[in-house]
Amino acid sequence: MPATPADPAGPVHLGYVIRHVADVERSRRFYETAFDLTTRLVHDSGSYIEMETGATVLAFATPDLIRSLGVDPGAAGSAPPVGTELAFVVADEAVAVTVDRAIAAGADLLTAPTRQPWGQLVAFLRDPDGLLLEVCGPVPN
Repeated sequence: MPATPADPAGPVHLGYVIRHVADVERSRRFYETAFDLTTRLVHDSGSYIEMETGATVLAFATPDLIRSLGVDPGAAGSAPPVGTELAFVVADEAVAVTVDRAIAAGADLLTAPTRQPWGQLVAFLRDPDGLLLEVCGPVPN
C-alpha cells in the first residue's frame, strides 16, 4: 500500500480521556487514594480536574460543564457506555495491593486478581461512579 502524504497538522495522538461524573472532587479523592495519581489542574469552577497519569491526561468533568459548551451528555446518573474501561498497569507484585487500596477508597471488586492464560495478572473493579476499572500487571513477553 503506498504511503499517504503527511497531514499538515502533524501526527494525531490521544491527549485526554475525560470522564463525565456528578462529583469531580469525589473522583479526584478516589483516584488519588486508589491509584496514587496526582492532580495537575483544577478549573476555577470546580467542575473540571485533570490527573497526572504520564503521557495521556485523565480528566473528570461535570455534566453541567459540557452542557455549558452546548453538548447534551445524556440523562444524569445514566450507566457508563458499554465497553468503557480504564486500565491501570502496575508491577505484578503490586496488583493485589493496588486492588485493596482501590476497594478501601470506594471501588467495588468484580473479579479478584487472576492469572490469565497469556500470563497477565488481571483484576476488575467499578469506581464510585460505576466505571469499569482494570488493574493489571504487564503482559509477559
